Amino acid sequence: MKSMQQALVLFLCFVSLVSWASARPQFDQATDLLLAQFDSKPDPDDIHAQAALGCMLVHPEYTGVQYYAVSGAYGIQNGPYLDSSTLFAMAFGEQWTDAHKDWDGSVARITAKVLSILQAGGKVWVQEAGQSNITADWIAEVLKTVPAETVKAKVIVVQHSQWNEDQTAPEDLSYVKAKASYFALDDGNAAWDADWGNRGPYSTPEYRSKDTKYMAQAKASPNATAKKLWTEAFRIIDKYYPDGYPHEWSYIHFGGVDYSDCVENWWILEDRIESPDTDGFWKKYVINE
Repeated sequence: MKSMQQALVLFLCFVSLVSWASARPQFDQATDLLLAQFDSKPDPDDIHAQAALGCMLVHPEYTGVQYYAVSGAYGIQNGPYLDSSTLFAMAFGEQWTDAHKDWDGSVARITAKVLSILQAGGKVWVQEAGQSNITADWIAEVLKTVPAETVKAKVIVVQHSQWNEDQTAPEDLSYVKAKASYFALDDGNAAWDADWGNRGPYSTPEYRSKDTKYMAQAKASPNATAKKLWTEAFRIIDKYYPDGYPHEWSYIHFGGVDYSDCVENWWILEDRIESPDTDGFWKKYVINE
């Protein structure tokens, strides 16, 4: 009897998790906005994530996605800011703003984008590839015009990194979680079946690799856009770290790739790839012809 009760409890827990996971909203390319916010401080992995997202946005599946990108969306962390303006221009055209140079102006520009989407009935999906300080600022502005229940239902903030949360001003993180729909994904630095990085029911691929073949393939890719984006990403990081990135906790130190923030794009867009890792991503977005 006890074993049957235990089995029933486990089954009910499983059903609860499945129901929670299935309750997530869906991205609608016809109405919704992907808002990609990168801190680029102090780690160079954001540079790789910008190149990776640029590759996704030119894929036939996603050429209809409305997007807006933000550089310098950092929080309270220390360390240098890595300017990648040239890469932003390549990946996002004119659809981006530089919060490092102009925080208040960027908040105003983001607010205008968000208002136009919400007032037309769409949803705003925030790829929080950094901290939530700027998100708190523009949500406060949006709430001056849009009802709180609309913001709560239709502003969807997606975060895979505990470190990013820890480097957000605590009051800003609490505000964003209270005012928007907030989804914590598993860490995109961890493998699909890893025993660490679990943050809830939403598993994610591992979007990093120590293998040097991936950067070599990207820089020689038959995909002209991918080749251009990854060559520029390499150039920017090499400019800041001509002797190589010194910290071994980043796979960029080993000549590898790290675009873990893009697991948020994978989740938002419900992307389908051959395998939940860099092999799968590269085949679909980087070395595809």
